[in-house]
This record gives sequence, structure tokens and C-alpha cells, in this order.
Amino acid sequence: MCSRGSYNEYYLRFIRNLSQSIPKRKMFKNLRLIYLIIGLIVSFNILFMASIFPFSSSCKLQESIISSKSEDFNHDAISTIERSKRALEKLKVLLTSDMSPDGQPWIWIPTKEYPSVPYQPTFLLNQTIPKPLYNITDLPRSVAHEINRVCRRLKRADQVGGAIWCKLFKKTYSDTLVTTTTILDDKSTYIITGDIDLMWLRDSSAQVHQYLTLWQDFEIQRIIEGLICRQIQFIFTNPYASAFRLTLRPNPPSDDSLEPVHVQKGRNLHVAMHNYELDSLCYHVRLSYFWWKKSQRTNIFNHQWLKAISIIIQIMTVEQHHSEISLYRYTELDNNHQGSKVAYTGMTWSAFRPSDDATKYGYLIPSNMMACVVLEQLMEMIKKLFPEQISLLNQIVQLHVDILSGINTYGTVNHEKYGKIYAFETDGFSQHLLIDDANIPSLLSATYLGFKTPYDPSNLLMQSTRQFILSKGNPYFFQGKNVSGIGSQHTAANYVWPMAIIMEGLTTIINNNTIKDLDYIWQRLEVSHAYTFSMHESFNVNNPFEFTRGWFAWVNSLFAELVLTHLEHLEDWLCFRRSI
Repeated sequence: MCSRGSYNEYYLRFIRNLSQSIPKRKMFKNLRLIYLIIGLIVSFNILFMASIFPFSSSCKLQESIISSKSEDFNHDAISTIERSKRALEKLKVLLTSDMSPDGQPWIWIPTKEYPSVPYQPTFLLNQTIPKPLYNITDLPRSVAHEINRVCRRLKRADQVGGAIWCKLFKKTYSDTLVTTTTILDDKSTYIITGDIDLMWLRDSSAQVHQYLTLWQDFEIQRIIEGLICRQIQFIFTNPYASAFRLTLRPNPPSDDSLEPVHVQKGRNLHVAMHNYELDSLCYHVRLSYFWWKKSQRTNIFNHQWLKAISIIIQIMTVEQHHSEISLYRYTELDNNHQGSKVAYTGMTWSAFRPSDDATKYGYLIPSNMMACVVLEQLMEMIKKLFPEQISLLNQIVQLHVDILSGINTYGTVNHEKYGKIYAFETDGFSQHLLIDDANIPSLLSATYLGFKTPYDPSNLLMQSTRQFILSKGNPYFFQGKNVSGIGSQHTAANYVWPMAIIMEGLTTIINNNTIKDLDYIWQRLEVSHAYTFSMHESFNVNNPFEFTRGWFAWVNSLFAELVLTHLEHLEDWLCFRRSI
């Protein structure tokens, strides 16, 4: 192949010979032809140069990242299924490299003994298990100060009603710290969900979200950075798992016995639930991002964190081709433990919803919306903290493009009453599930989580979806004597979740609803606590004293966040409209 220099020499020699071969008396007649040839040469060189040196200054950064060379993922010739295959091989390498000293080689192919995979057997003896240093007994100074600040304002608004809401806020805002948080001797933090003595990636991330603004407090730094560290360790233990434990507990529930029936479900010493929930991995990214943005502290975002992020991205990429590529199996799923068959859409598959119920159609739209948001957050973090990670960044960008396109193409339906709306789930074969569930991520929570799409810049699609899910068209929307709201397949009919009512409030302003809507939020939440001064998992729309889970720290944290977000409106309601 000729070099660019040899091309120039060839054409210059051609012109020189051409001019010598033309008689002088014809020179001027052929001058136009010569100019034409020169023009062609210049154009050829410009095009040739452009193919080697793209004019990146006129391109968006994201486009330049996608087009940049990468041996692993971004050649145009590589199909989507080939990307998933390569991601699976990289995932295996990453997990093997972070295997604990007491761990056994990962099992990827299902067997009679280990039908739920991937699985890493662990020795029950000689384990190095972090020991509790202390539980939080005295609230960090910043937390106590925030409680006092809010209570002063609430009581000033109305002495009687304000005192009730002060008690509500004090208990819910501090609940995660005083009832669920343990500081460990390896500088990590273990946070259980409440009445279930296990740590979920999702719940633990959401339980501390209301403390992020207090980042200057050393104790808060210790708790949240320790939590991120503990989550990283659990991701290394099994990134497909959703709930974890430090060790087998004394006087344990039945699943801690690790009898064969439990091992077959993918449980081991540290893995309590092998349920793969896409949002669990998303929540780890969300916590990391908001802590980084609020505090600008970077010490926790080391190469261990980067490896955990790479594991997360590989799984999302693998699960774009779940039916063809994924090795994930779980005994509670049908179709030979793989779950119902799905077609490629660009979205990434999830076995379970945040409610711990299995998905019906595989592609859970709310979780894919959350994935879009955290992938954008990761782009920002990787560019700033690890700019040399071009291949990983390319992968993140590609995933983001794929999932957004998949949601738009496969995740919407035309409803006869509400027009075009988002589905809750789809399988890529034209089957859709039209519901919304109280757990987060949900369709209702998408704007709270930060989901935006260029396919719907005015957010009209989300507004029509909101109208649907807050109506009787949603099978899990329940209306009682004085209370309405969204429930879940996870709980009984006519039981609504305070979490969903809170989410109505956190998305009310975003969706330009009226003041009356927020008034109705406060009314329902005040009734729901049933004199326990805590939020619950769910309650009966006809009798709030009938409720599930009296100790559920996640919903308490979310309630406290709502109070802080709309404190001025709550004061106004206490002053003028609460007793009406």
C-alpha cells in the first residue's frame, strides 16, 4: 500500500509529464483540464487525511469515545452478542482475581449440587470475618443538629401538629444509625435492612441517602465510606446476589443452616440471597456518585472500587443477551432456572424486581431507567478519576446508548385511555406488563432517580405514564375509605406502601402537580404510622393499624428525605390546612 507521500509524488509527476506532452499552442486550451485534475488531487488528499485524523474538535465527547479504538469492545465489526461474550470472559477473570483466600474456584456450569450459578463455595472454618467495633449509640453531632433544626421549624408552625411531625422526623431520620448500623474493625460499615438481619446493596444505599449533605461530619464520612467499602467486598463475593451477611448467625433462621436446599439456591457463608436484581448494582453506583459529588472526597474510589465497577459493567453487558450468553441460573426461575426467554433489545435483563419478586418478562423498565442514570454518572466519574480507562468508558457509553434506545423502542405501548406510556416489563417479543410496583426503582420514581431521555425531551411520556399508574388501570393501585396509593405483588391486595406515597410527594413538583396533591401526601403519611411514629412496609387502606414490617429502615430514611425536601410546604400545611 502506498504512503500519503508517495501518492503526492505520483500525481505531481503525472501533471508534470502531462504538461510536457501538450504542445504550447494547446497549453491554454487545456489549462481548464489541468485545474480540474489538481482539484481532484486536493480533494483526494483532504479525504485521505480526514480518514486518518478525524476532526474531533467538531465532535461531541461521547461520539469521540464511541469511535475511539479499543481492542476489547468497540470495533464496528463486533456484534452485540460478541460484546456480551467478551464481557462474560472478562467477568470470569475479574471474579477469579478477587477470590477470597478461603474461597474455592467459581462454579459456572450448573450441576445437581449447585444448580444456581455462578457460585463460589466457601469454607465454613478458618474464615477471616470482620468483627464489630461498635454500634451507633450517640448520634453524630450533625445529625442531632439537623433534627433540632427541623423540629424547631415544625413546632413553630403548629405546636400540636408540629410536635407529632417532630417525633416522626426524629425517629425516621435517625433510625438507620441507631438501629441498623455497625462499625467493623476492617474500616467497613455493615447496615442491615431492619427486621431482616441482612444487608441489601439497595436498601443500605438508600438508608444513608439523607445523610449525604452532612458530609463534613467525620463520623458520617466514616459510616458512608465504610459502607461503600463493605458493598465492594460483597460485590466481589457474588455480584449476582442481592442480600448478604457477615457470617452465619447464632440462633439463625432456617436459611443460615446452609443445608443442601439452601446451597442449591446459591447461598453460601456470605450470600443470603442469590436473586439477581439489576437495581442492586445500580444503587452502589448511585451511592458512590452522590457521595463523590457532595463531598469531593476520592480516597474510597481506588482500584478496588474500579474493579467492582468493571464487574458491574460486564454483568450488564452479558445480560443484554441473557437467553443466549448468560450463565446465571437460580432455582426459583422457570425455563430450567434461566427465566422466561427474552429477545435482544439493547436493554439489560433482571431476574428479580426490587420487591424480590421474579420478573415476568425479563426486561424491567424502571431498573433499566435507573441503569441509564447511573451509567451517565459513571461516565462523569471515570473521566475525572480514571481518565486512562478508555476501554471501560467506551463500554459504559455503548451500554447507555443501547439501553436508552431499547427503552424507547421496546418499552413503550399505546394505551387506549392514556396514550403512549411506559410498560413495566417486556420480553422483546412484543409482550408487555402494564403495572407499577411500590418498590424503587418504579415507573413513578423514574424522575426522582434522574431519568431523562432524548426520545421524550418534554417528559410527556412520563406524565401520561404517571396518570396511568395512579389510577385503577394499574392493578396495584388501591383505593380505601380515606387513603389511596400503590401496593405490590409482594404484599396483600388493598395494602398500599408508604414508600410509594412518599415517592408521589418527591415527584410532585417535578410533574407540576398542585398544592392539594402534597397536602394529600401529608395526610396519608400521618395516618399510616398508626401511633408507632415509624413508616411501615405497607398498610391496609381501610385500617392503617393493620400493617406489615414495623421495622423497615429504608422507608424511614425516604420519609425523612421527603420532609427535608418539602419542609417549607409541610410548615405551610401544618399552619393552615392540617386540621381542616
